[in-house]
Amino acid sequence: MMKPLIHRWLLLATLISLPAMAQETEYQFGVRWSVNDLASSLSIQGIMLDFTGVASNFDRRQPITEYTRTGNNTIELKTWIDGGYWAEDQIKASLLYWEPGQNPNTEANTAFEVVMMPGVEDAKPEIVSVDPSAPLQPRESDIGFSSNGRYETLHISFNNRQSMPTWCWQEGDVLQDNDATRDSLTREYRRLHALFAAGDNEALLNAAATRTEELAIASDTPEEYVRHRFSYDMYFDNPDVYQLNDFPEEPMTLNLAADNRVAWLTTEGVNVPIVFSHVGEGETVTFIRPYFIKRNGQWEICR
Repeated sequence: MMKPLIHRWLLLATLISLPAMAQETEYQFGVRWSVNDLASSLSIQGIMLDFTGVASNFDRRQPITEYTRTGNNTIELKTWIDGGYWAEDQIKASLLYWEPGQNPNTEANTAFEVVMMPGVEDAKPEIVSVDPSAPLQPRESDIGFSSNGRYETLHISFNNRQSMPTWCWQEGDVLQDNDATRDSLTREYRRLHALFAAGDNEALLNAAATRTEELAIASDTPEEYVRHRFSYDMYFDNPDVYQLNDFPEEPMTLNLAADNRVAWLTTEGVNVPIVFSHVGEGETVTFIRPYFIKRNGQWEICR
């Protein structure tokens, strides 16, 4: 079990020309999930969106429009606990949709909801509600709960009936899980680390143009607002509080997702190479967590 950390999932993307988008989305999408006193992680298409490495109680929402494609999609909610589950333990996940301009916290509709009671003998995930008019529909035969001895996974497959843009994470080359891919990606991480070490906020934001454009499309908000939201000036303007860690020297672990088109590196567990330590706050850190694709021979930060 990891030591307690405060994670701020900060995502980047590189400057590339976006392909022509399909028709504008009619709805925006999100996932709402809750666990009671469990450690957990949430992924879509294999791309991790959230990690809580200590037992926690929460009820969270996360927008996923830019991770959702037309047709089949998959979400995995992993949980683990020492000593086994209690009968009252509950894992719940809901797929949400709302119209642009609506407040997703108060006006989102529930497409469907899945509940799992892992401490109940012979329990199986149960779809407790379905909105038949929603664009997101559960694939009942592909919803299950499994264990590999280290953690349990609630696997949720769903179909999106709405036409979507072709996102950057769908367009990367199929990557090989080998040392050559890892070493090539390590060099790209070193380049980014050097930009952080130089405190070059503009260069980092310029490198994030794809992320900015796609998140603006997904959230129906101006690109300038998205760009401003991801400014790193808070870290660069307060070097006495936020200190960039040295880049790791040891070889790292290559992680692949989204049909092996998305890649990122980890050092230990889910820790990543680019980290800001918070001075005077014990083990509190900020992880910079880019997700890459490779296209035309170049690494691009897609999310």
